[in-house]
Amino acid sequence: MVGFATVNAEGISTTTGGAGGTTVTVTNINQLQAWSLTRENNTSAQILYISGKISTADVASSLITIKNGANISIIGINGGELQGVGLNIRDYNNVIVRNLKIHEVVYPNDGLTLDNVNHSWVDHNEFYSINGPGIGVDTYDGLFDIKKGSRYVTVSWNVFHDHKKVLLIGHTDNVSAQAEDSQFKITIHHNYFYNNDGRNPSLRFGLVHMYNNYFKIIYDYGMAVRQGARALIENNVYADVKTPIATDKFDGPAGFACESGNIYSNSGSSSITQTACSFWTNTTIPYSYTLDVASTVAPTVIKDAGLCNNNANPTRTLPLDIITAIENINNYTLSKVYPNPTKTEFNINYSDIERVSIYAISGEIIELLNLSQMRFGSDYLPGVYVVKIEKSGSVQTLKVVKH
Repeated sequence: MVGFATVNAEGISTTTGGAGGTTVTVTNINQLQAWSLTRENNTSAQILYISGKISTADVASSLITIKNGANISIIGINGGELQGVGLNIRDYNNVIVRNLKIHEVVYPNDGLTLDNVNHSWVDHNEFYSINGPGIGVDTYDGLFDIKKGSRYVTVSWNVFHDHKKVLLIGHTDNVSAQAEDSQFKITIHHNYFYNNDGRNPSLRFGLVHMYNNYFKIIYDYGMAVRQGARALIENNVYADVKTPIATDKFDGPAGFACESGNIYSNSGSSSITQTACSFWTNTTIPYSYTLDVASTVAPTVIKDAGLCNNNANPTRTLPLDIITAIENINNYTLSKVYPNPTKTEFNINYSDIERVSIYAISGEIIELLNLSQMRFGSDYLPGVYVVKIEKSGSVQTLKVVKH
């Protein structure tokens, strides 16, 4: 954990969540709802494990509210997953949310909301909905909202994909909220934003330090900095992003965006009207951090962002553009499948290829291929694998069978 969540402030030395407390495991929505009621006006340390998939049978999504307390960790285990079930944490201190898959939470509820939360770490989660034909701007609301002056928050190593309104920081332009929302102090690092529209993120009034994130295929905008908010944006990668950064995207006062070291690939121009880089000092960023070289960010984030096994040794579940892969597409051909279980090779015409990834058929990413070698990993178990090839802004797949 790095960033604002580690800062000693307001009587909290660092974010520890429920460390050292009792543990509770839930496997269904009734147990989850019952647990949330026990946490009202409760400051005893506790770790909640969400085991397996929890969903709602109703068309409308459910919202679990956790309020007026402190010192909790909410951690997914055994494929911990919330489908159509959102978490609203409000008026809370010292909160950790890790290793959860949260998806398809129907409007007007959000996937995860932090309202007036002091010290929080949101790490190694996957947030998504569906983004495509038939999906309107209000089919789903936010994937993740940070509101009501939440502060000392770190958002790290998450995957946000296939959504229209992704990450909202500050919910209103009304100046009556300025004093509260100016408390925002948020670090966003090593997250993967993929196949989204807007709010990657959108920021009002407060402070955000955003570094080493990977933005891929963003149809509207990356970061909007508005209402006098301030953002330090360092060594991120923007690939196929319509507008990477804007301070004047919306009506009302512009924000201030200080950017450096970012890579822009096949992306539009940013619209930064105010920078004020002198604002950022050891006082405004009172923690130590190390910037990855921007050219290493994409493969690092693809490899290590998302869900973890046992909260360590990450193994990601990332979206495949075509789950049912086919064996021959355009210039990409499967050359041979060997019966030898220790060796499978195939040849690819890789001129202009940006990236080749190997997935298990379940969607779990295995590794990035070395483009100079183009050899399918010799230590893979027999089975069906999907090869995802990104070339010149397009994504195509093929299937490889290892005997």
